[in-house]
Amino acid sequence: MEENKKSSLKGFKIFIMVFLILSIFLLEEENQKRLAKILDFIGGKEKVLELVNSFENEDDIQNINIYNETVVKYNNNKISFMETDGTLILEKEFNFEDPFVHYGDKYIYVMDKSTGDIYSFDKDGKTIDRLQFGKEIFNLKESHQNLIYHIKNSDVESIKILDKDRVTFGNYSYEDKNILTCVSNINGTRAAISLLNLNEGILKSQIEYYGENEERLGSLDIEGEIVVYLNFTSKNEIIALSDRSLYLIKDDKIMWKKEFDLIKDIYLGKDKIYILYSNYLETIDFNGNTEEKIGFTEDYKKVLPFEQRFLLYGDDNIIIVEGKKEILKHNDNIIEVFTSKDQILIWGPEEIKTYRISNKK
Repeated sequence: MEENKKSSLKGFKIFIMVFLILSIFLLEEENQKRLAKILDFIGGKEKVLELVNSFENEDDIQNINIYNETVVKYNNNKISFMETDGTLILEKEFNFEDPFVHYGDKYIYVMDKSTGDIYSFDKDGKTIDRLQFGKEIFNLKESHQNLIYHIKNSDVESIKILDKDRVTFGNYSYEDKNILTCVSNINGTRAAISLLNLNEGILKSQIEYYGENEERLGSLDIEGEIVVYLNFTSKNEIIALSDRSLYLIKDDKIMWKKEFDLIKDIYLGKDKIYILYSNYLETIDFNGNTEEKIGFTEDYKKVLPFEQRFLLYGDDNIIIVEGKKEILKHNDNIIEVFTSKDQILIWGPEEIKTYRISNKK
């Protein structure tokens, strides 16, 4: 009886695998990849990082990133677009006094902070546009399709937000307060700004949020904490992260708050929040409930999304997790790690390496 049961289960497993294999040929590429992962899980195949390409870190690289299979690096007033083996595709040189580079999800921005001269490029190195503000700019960032830049004067700090057509839809100034961070929602109808306010003799983060036509929708104070991260959910609720707590804010009210020790990083998904703190990665839904929590023996400092999984890295180690399961571990000398569609770039002191996940042979 027991033998028949085992045989039946084995036969069913084989049937499922054959069905999934046949299905792969009938699906689009993205769904094919998802089914391939299911097959790997059923087959219990061990995963490793397979080296795709590498090249020596000969230059004094200031920063680097990867977009699909194009490596983009910046050093010595030059931005270079390269193959993953280091072969140069194209290079652009600038004469900037105070250069600054921001790698957005869609575009790469190169700016002279001293003059507000900003170039944006796509992943192939094509110049998308050039903005010339003629004033000193402290910082800039891409927020969804929008561009946010931060101006500092002696006693006034300002945030300006440009939409996808580079038309200003937000212009906000603050006296005697320091701007910590700013974000817009995906369609450019909302903005939220975190301010550090010390004017009342206590440390306080002040969150200001706005609607269309710069309409002020509300303000919220959080005492004794520094709010360093803001984002919007699809329902325009605000996710706020301080140096010690995570908040969900709706209509001027804190809906819930969770405290953590040694917060390191956060990633906001479609309907979940992933927070890396101490030696844990915790998954939280928008109601504040913990869905999953995984602990680690090694120290990790960043969390990145990668192929419906998550990659975490520290100074000399990488781990990839799916749910509560550890898919693989990898040791390397790491300055920083970046992910693209299906490749991982490791910026090391001696080499720039690109990897992909494969089955252990």
